[in-house]
Amino acid sequence: MKSQKSDIVFVFPPAFGNSGMFRQHLGISYLRAALAPTGITTEQYCSERPGSVDDVARDILARHPRMVGFTVYDSNYPAALAIARCIKSQRPGVITVFGGPTATFSADELLKHTDAIDACIRGETEETGPPILQRLLDGVEMTDGTPGLAFRRGDNVVCGPLPPLVGHGSPGSGCSLDSIPSPYLSGILSDGRTGVLSGRGCTHNCQYCAFAALGRKTLRVHSIERVLAELECIAETQRRTRRRHVVAIHDDTFTLLAPRAKALCRAIIGRKLGLSLSCVTRADTLDIELLHLLREAGFVGLAFGLESAVPEVLRATGKVRPPDWPDSDLLPEREFVQKVRNSVVAAKKLGFSVGVSIILGLPTETAEQGAETLRFVRSLPVDFYMHNLLWLFPGTPLWDSHTSYGLSCTTDKFGLARTTEYAYDLTSLSPQPRCMLERESSIVRLLASDAMFSCATSPPHKTGTAVILIDGAELTPEFAAWARSVLDIGGLLVQIIPPLEDDKLIQQLDHDRLLITEEMVPARHHIHVLRKRSRSRKERFLLACPSVDLVFAHKPRMLTLSATDTPEPLRSWLQGKGSIADVCELNGYLSNPTEIRAFLRGIKQDDLLGSISRRPVPPGIKYVGRWLEGATPCRSLSRIEVDSAGCIRCCRHGEPVGRVGDSRQKLIHGISAAIRSAAKRRGCDTCALDRCPRCPFPGIPDDAYCSIMKSQHQVLDFLGLLHICSTVPVLLARVQERSGED
Repeated sequence: MKSQKSDIVFVFPPAFGNSGMFRQHLGISYLRAALAPTGITTEQYCSERPGSVDDVARDILARHPRMVGFTVYDSNYPAALAIARCIKSQRPGVITVFGGPTATFSADELLKHTDAIDACIRGETEETGPPILQRLLDGVEMTDGTPGLAFRRGDNVVCGPLPPLVGHGSPGSGCSLDSIPSPYLSGILSDGRTGVLSGRGCTHNCQYCAFAALGRKTLRVHSIERVLAELECIAETQRRTRRRHVVAIHDDTFTLLAPRAKALCRAIIGRKLGLSLSCVTRADTLDIELLHLLREAGFVGLAFGLESAVPEVLRATGKVRPPDWPDSDLLPEREFVQKVRNSVVAAKKLGFSVGVSIILGLPTETAEQGAETLRFVRSLPVDFYMHNLLWLFPGTPLWDSHTSYGLSCTTDKFGLARTTEYAYDLTSLSPQPRCMLERESSIVRLLASDAMFSCATSPPHKTGTAVILIDGAELTPEFAAWARSVLDIGGLLVQIIPPLEDDKLIQQLDHDRLLITEEMVPARHHIHVLRKRSRSRKERFLLACPSVDLVFAHKPRMLTLSATDTPEPLRSWLQGKGSIADVCELNGYLSNPTEIRAFLRGIKQDDLLGSISRRPVPPGIKYVGRWLEGATPCRSLSRIEVDSAGCIRCCRHGEPVGRVGDSRQKLIHGISAAIRSAAKRRGCDTCALDRCPRCPFPGIPDDAYCSIMKSQHQVLDFLGLLHICSTVPVLLARVQERSGED
């Protein structure tokens, strides 16, 4: 924990659905660079394992800030508000300021709904933000109508207009953004993981786009020299640290000015920077020459905004031409669709990783037209596509006209707009192959399996609770408030529920999800586990999670887990067959593991890991930590189970170590007492066996457990290797998240 002092600590909380890491944010870094000459000291709070909301608030306050500034989108607003409230409860005098897209267009509603926010900074902040923040820090009374500022005066909210765009008044149109300092050349950022900007804004007329609304349909760019200087800084850092990763160019449409994009690519090629780059752009701004230049400059990934393959829908949304364009001919829209196909095909031939994005539910779109877009996507040779549903944002042109298209919105308890009704049932359309939802479903399935059957998370958290497994009925506000106090930000809530009729199931899912959101429980995922009826001894579970509802509805097999209380899946795997279940139980089997011994005798010991890795992924083993060398994993309480009576255990075999409502410190005391009791009962202190984890709740009698640990050294070492191989997918997923790769 740091103890340095900063006038302002900036925070970018992770959104629901993302890992719990607090990462650098490019917009914050631009503002920090602009604040540096003023003498205001700043830092950004970053952490890979931040702990609970209370932990984060304490960690931020350890910097002794006078102000805490949050960058908020709709997706991360509940987490930001939870932290802000905690900061205010611990130190009321700290000024809390919200900025970002949500604060720009919904400042009035946010300030009306909570007193945890002192002010909102609207729009781009590099030019107008520093004097506003200085006045807030100095306690100077704010005046009405200050551009870029919204604040509370008594019971009223005073909301000033949007400020001028950054660089709007700078001389020369070619490099207007160069008037603001660079976060890379200022030393705030270095390795490029946060990405770079070569320009801001877009001149097109997409009616749904919040970023176009932020940029007010203008394009402002950095000079090529400025962009090159930043990329050279990144390249030097990557060479020095020997850590290479893809650098994203975050322009709304990188190739909007094709001649400039070509000139920048030629300059990158000439400097021989050796970076790997990616960008999002429009297919109708590319030609073959530019594609070749992008590839030679180091671009490895391209994503194109398709949104719809139906010319009439493209016209209504302004994707190609404004919706009110007087010419009714749809030839430009048809040409745009064909250019998407041509660009995707050409990019794939050049070796790019290529993706497209679509938005279902756009104005005038019918179910058949949505299906037509999906058929078009399926015909493209893309590596992935993003299956988005239309979301209405205040500030966009569509916000003012959405009711005429059969679209409806409500305002939630936070003051945020929620799209609730479309012209047709968007969930009736099934995601196509290579949809990013499939990857997300795979991650949800891996995380759920790890959460349900492990002794600890992979890798284990040593200082926080990353998983709460709930077995019982509907959640209560009291439970949600407790979960918010103990669960790590970005942790998992996994809730096992009994089989229900469809209408009751939907009611419970809706009730629990709304409660967790409104109570600001900072879970990455809230996964409902539905027990499925099975004729065999194998248990089957279906996973429901908000981020993958479409997969749940159309491809449930991708979200199905199976488990047994027998060793049969392992026996099948040892015979070279595919596993008949994802997870198995070895408790009774380990007293006489005949098949494992035969397997070990049949291979060379120096090729054991290779022999395992050449086979299919082995089944998981329930609570495998009780057999593995090292301290018992449950000691950390990185994973806890809650039964229907509110009792808390470290696993299903354990005795209660506390109840819902207990602090994490009290729960740690409970598990520590259980470990000491088990060790005393068995005589562990006088046992010379170092490899034993001394599990307090192995699920079998003490004498049987001790006998297995003393007599099955080779078998237990084998289980350790097997466990590593079975958890490789979830470990890789977590490593990929930490590295910031897509």
